[in-house]
Amino acid sequence: MDKSEYDSGMKQVEKLMNKEKYADALTALKGMLEKAGDQKEFKADILSKISEAYYGKEGVKTENAISNLIESLKIRAELEQPEILALEMMNLAYLQDEAGSLENAEKTLKEAMEVADQLEDISLTLSLKNALADILAEDIKNTEEATKIYKEIMQESEKEKIWEIYYEACVSLIKLLRDRDKMEDANKLSTENIDKAEATLNSFKTKKDKEEFKDVISYLYDVSIDLAMENEDIGRARDLAEKFKGEK
Repeated sequence: MDKSEYDSGMKQVEKLMNKEKYADALTALKGMLEKAGDQKEFKADILSKISEAYYGKEGVKTENAISNLIESLKIRAELEQPEILALEMMNLAYLQDEAGSLENAEKTLKEAMEVADQLEDISLTLSLKNALADILAEDIKNTEEATKIYKEIMQESEKEKIWEIYYEACVSLIKLLRDRDKMEDANKLSTENIDKAEATLNSFKTKKDKEEFKDVISYLYDVSIDLAMENEDIGRARDLAEKFKGEK
């Protein structure tokens, strides 16, 4: 299989998957996998896409989505593609968690973090930590640990000015506090970070930077408006909505 045939095949698969024709996509992908032969990079990509198609077709009711992604990961390791390896390990962890295996998901994410640490990729490491916190936060008994990890992510990402990850962790922590009936803490974190977001926005000099940052903080405004509504503070909800509309 040459690259043009591979690209054409993957383009057709994407069209099928966008139409949720997962069975047809799997048929096409399995044909491509056979043609790929010993071309390991193509095989890894195809196996990853097979995993995605199986997930679309049957979720994690069977092992198909997980087993094909594991096969892709084995090839990524052989090819020494650490960045892709770490990202696909994050996908695997989400599948394992959905299948009911928190222990395996946590193990996979910690192994992925080791890969990211070797790359000295702080953004990737923080994204993986955020995924770990998200998974832990699903179980009430892990609330304290998840809270601790979210706070670590916020501290590290603020230091590095990686705002997308900072506000992703911040919003997740606000939601966690709200869901655990810690409304006072959730409101405090929301207010502090709305103020921080406004100050940070005003520090940017270019229109492009401002627009990009507004997209990053949009979810903070969404969750803060939701909190205000839950508190029956209609005035604050309206003020936040108008303020964000004005900033946009």
